[in-house]
Amino acid sequence: MRLFGYAPERGAAAGDTMPFFHDGAWHLFFSQPPVGAWEYVERARVSTAYLRSEDLANWEVMPDAFGPGEHGECDGDGIWTGSVIEHEGVFHFFYTGYNRQSTSPQTICKATSTDLATWRKSGANPLISPDPRWYGTVDWRDPFVYRDDEAGLFRMLLSARLKDGPLFRRGCVATAWSADLERWEVGPPLASTRLTHCPECPELFKMGDWWYLVESRYSERMQTVYRVAPTPDGPWESRRLDSLDGRRFYAAKSASDGARRVSFAWIPYRKRHGANDNWVWGGQLGSPRELVSLPDGTLTCRLPAAVKASYSRRVPYSMRTGLGDWTMRSSPHCDATGTYAYALLDGPGRNDVMLDVEIEPTQRTEAVGILIEPRGDDRHDSGYFLAIEPARERVVLDRWPAAMDPLWDSLVLNERHGIAVRQEIDSPLVERPLAHAPESGRYSVQLLRNGSAIECFVAGQVAASFRVYDSSGSDVWGLFVQEGSATFHNLAFRS
Repeated sequence: MRLFGYAPERGAAAGDTMPFFHDGAWHLFFSQPPVGAWEYVERARVSTAYLRSEDLANWEVMPDAFGPGEHGECDGDGIWTGSVIEHEGVFHFFYTGYNRQSTSPQTICKATSTDLATWRKSGANPLISPDPRWYGTVDWRDPFVYRDDEAGLFRMLLSARLKDGPLFRRGCVATAWSADLERWEVGPPLASTRLTHCPECPELFKMGDWWYLVESRYSERMQTVYRVAPTPDGPWESRRLDSLDGRRFYAAKSASDGARRVSFAWIPYRKRHGANDNWVWGGQLGSPRELVSLPDGTLTCRLPAAVKASYSRRVPYSMRTGLGDWTMRSSPHCDATGTYAYALLDGPGRNDVMLDVEIEPTQRTEAVGILIEPRGDDRHDSGYFLAIEPARERVVLDRWPAAMDPLWDSLVLNERHGIAVRQEIDSPLVERPLAHAPESGRYSVQLLRNGSAIECFVAGQVAASFRVYDSSGSDVWGLFVQEGSATFHNLAFRS
């Protein structure tokens, strides 16, 4: 079983991930809301599910780790996000216990195991509560524990909020330390940007010459962002490419096998899967993302080679031109200087399929890319697309047509059926700057589709994820070139 598109069962969802690598295997724990629970507080009463893999491509479903305690206990209303660390043959799972009746509803708890399968909650729970010297009493969650070998201590990062300041700018990353993983002392914040309500799922790691502080922000861009520093204490700086994906790949956490670091997150559902309903917490898991640190500290991500290789069965397709001057050889070429051209690809379907291609545009091409479910038959009146814009050095995942005026923020007229429906308009849906243009001039693209979920990996640098609910029911893909020319090399569909 691949990870992309996985949810525990029909009617269930996958949430925040807690990856851990040990003894040659990837162990992915993740939050799981109750089946069929879409509303707070029922959806918040999450338990912890568990997957295992030795190669990142094939995953085994393991028995759930553990769930909430009795109502009224410190974790009676949910087992929220945390992290796993091994020490002297014992695995320590630090997690957020949620008790909504308490004046301090989120506290830090722990469970231990000797086999990663059977867990025993600590009788000392809760271990850590907010320290009023620095922090408010409501937000106190997502413990990330790591070993500080230089200091000979264990350190913990937490999602928290300062006790004072502008209401939506109090978010901070709190700290605590321990000599034995049992007794903890809370310290002052590691970082407080005054930019967010509460930074979720923080983690800290080093790659190359740089330290990385990663967190997810729901009150602004709904993204997992990172900051870089020469030391684990800062000062923290941003980069042009400062996030791991767009707004639909959230709460990313990573683990390392010693040779590479891999990040995991989820792609959200809309409420009850309604095409026009609000986005909710939880959905399906995305593909693993291998992180790469560039010399200037920029953090990029790519599809791991083993995951790409798992799409090994070729899927037949046929190609037909729509608009423009196309040359149909082994590598399709299109000259669309001063205009727009497209061709349609029939046959690959939408269930667990990957489009793999290398796109070589001329230097001054405005945009080139992939059509995802174009609509209107051969007219291509509307649909979704992935665009590479060489001059702007960016990648865009968006829909066509875009919003035309403020009225379209709430209404989209379906001319074919003569009805008006509510639709959320974000344009572009995902916008990602490229760290650098590929030296070869060819942009490698892997576009994965599994039902309504879409993932795009471009040039081994950026990823863009989204979920398409307003499906036309067609199994058509396509290629396009806008104001320029391009060649599409080694085009293939695989499942």
